[in-house]
Amino acid sequence: MLHYKYPRYLEDGALALTSSLPTIYSSVASPLVVVQHLCRQLGLPLACVRPVPVNTHFGSQYTMDVASLQKMLADDVSAGRAPLIVIADAGTPITGHVDNITRIKELCRLHDAWLHLRGHSLAALALPNYQRNGHIPPVADSYTLSLGSWLGIPGLPMVTLYRLWESSSNANRNKQVGATRESTLPLLAGLNNDHQGRRILALPLWAALQGLGKDGVHSRIRDDFLSSERLWAALDRYRHVRVLSQKPGGESGSYTVSELISKPANINMLFESTACCVVFQFTPELSEGETLTKVPPYYDKLNSWLGQILQLDAPQVPIDICELENVGVVLRFCPFENSSGQQPSTEEIQGFVQCLEQQLVILRATIQHKETFIKLVSESPVLKIVDLPDWAGLGGVRYAPEGWEQLLTDQAKEELNNLNMALVDSLRSTDSAFSLGEGADGLMCVRFGMLTPQSDVEELLNLVIRVGQSVEENSRVLDSMSEIVKRGIETATLDLQKENEERLWQEGILRQVPVVGTFVNWWSPKTKETGVRGRSLNLTQGVVESTENIYKYHMQLSGLNPGAKSPPTPQVQTPVGGSHSRSSSHASSQGVKIENEREVPKDSSKVQSSNRKSSSQTETKVLTP
Repeated sequence: MLHYKYPRYLEDGALALTSSLPTIYSSVASPLVVVQHLCRQLGLPLACVRPVPVNTHFGSQYTMDVASLQKMLADDVSAGRAPLIVIADAGTPITGHVDNITRIKELCRLHDAWLHLRGHSLAALALPNYQRNGHIPPVADSYTLSLGSWLGIPGLPMVTLYRLWESSSNANRNKQVGATRESTLPLLAGLNNDHQGRRILALPLWAALQGLGKDGVHSRIRDDFLSSERLWAALDRYRHVRVLSQKPGGESGSYTVSELISKPANINMLFESTACCVVFQFTPELSEGETLTKVPPYYDKLNSWLGQILQLDAPQVPIDICELENVGVVLRFCPFENSSGQQPSTEEIQGFVQCLEQQLVILRATIQHKETFIKLVSESPVLKIVDLPDWAGLGGVRYAPEGWEQLLTDQAKEELNNLNMALVDSLRSTDSAFSLGEGADGLMCVRFGMLTPQSDVEELLNLVIRVGQSVEENSRVLDSMSEIVKRGIETATLDLQKENEERLWQEGILRQVPVVGTFVNWWSPKTKETGVRGRSLNLTQGVVESTENIYKYHMQLSGLNPGAKSPPTPQVQTPVGGSHSRSSSHASSQGVKIENEREVPKDSSKVQSSNRKSSSQTETKVLTP
């Protein structure tokens, strides 16, 4: 079309476009990035692209507004621009609607522009299985066929069919002797197939068509349209499901795919009576006469959840989760994009619909319980509602003891997060519907999942409160125990340092000199009772005791037999500091042992070896009961 509109384009290139800017028209419902890529490949400015709005008052809101296109074409011609090509959709990318091709074709003929079609509904041209009589007018000047996705054979190349120029197609053109300039335009544009490498690209497509044959191609395309027709009819009867894709059978719904195959039908009837995909979404309850355009934001989460559940529980009908700007999140089934090539049977579609019906019951129940949930949480002194933008369940709550809202320091936030994480761990052992979430403020919360009609919201919230109080009480006991152990370690460390200093003064400086100390120890050996005693923390009494009894009697204090004589009281007993109490269920009779690794061993040879070591190497360790 560039060579046709600009005769000097081959010689002058972009300079030939300075007289009038070429213009490309495409609907805003289609991805404009494709047209922008086309401009970049041809070296055209992006100002050549003219987005055409969609219908707002009459017709489908997903198809091109022909009246706006007509006005834009007239304005551009008056402004000195050259209408180049109109790209229309026979099956819009998501919803599968078909533009008014008849009227668009008339406008293109009036302004001498090229009409290009794309979309899955072009496959309907292969449905009629009867002998056509007479001349069939061309549908468009060119159209693109994605046979690989239609036939379920990945890897096949895309096919673009275009019509050849006819000398009699335009009465205003001067008749020439021999080949006309228009007939050579494909050669000028490089669309000739004289290169062997280009023919090899079509080899996979040729092999696939030869393998399937005419009947094989026809049966696959027929099954694609039949599966859309069956699913559309099954979904249309649900009150809370809005079907957004084109209705099979036309506006009246009187034509079926089987009738289109066996009975004569014009091109417009083929496009209007078939549905290349099924697009639907879950919507709120509407009163009589009320209309809905875009669903509330919460319903976007519900539709996303519904799509994920259907993908897991009913994979026999492949579903994609898409988002439309003026509608919201939708679910889409497109048999023409099914890479397996095998469409779901009638039984599989029925199983999918049954699964969908079960999930619709859960969705409606969750919405009904949400009001009660918010009301009860607002009345509770220890539960706070948490906004979770990406959560489709009932909602989120945060368990916060009374008074914590005024003390949200960094340390308090960390303790509150730990409390809620422990709460979720305890709740999940009861019901897997609970999960851990995070609010916009960075604080953890308890997330409630989807509910059934039989669920009791009040009972679930009471369960959270009871478990939260239990976790809170346990955390207080653990905090008290950790404080006791910490103080015990500090007390034991100070005692060991003090006793080690006393031992150095009692033994004398000479014993610490490496060579002289060996001679002094040989001349005057140490007694077994010398050395630094270890320390153990008795949790039941809250004191730090020396460990000479443990090593002297070779037994743990808790291991004594009933009725046996207890060892004498340890020589050193140091209170930890502060009174404390602990119930018998949490107490340990053995306690935590903080011991010196060089306490008096079993034989005297190890005693001498231990005494030779420097006091700076004294180590402590913690042994759990």
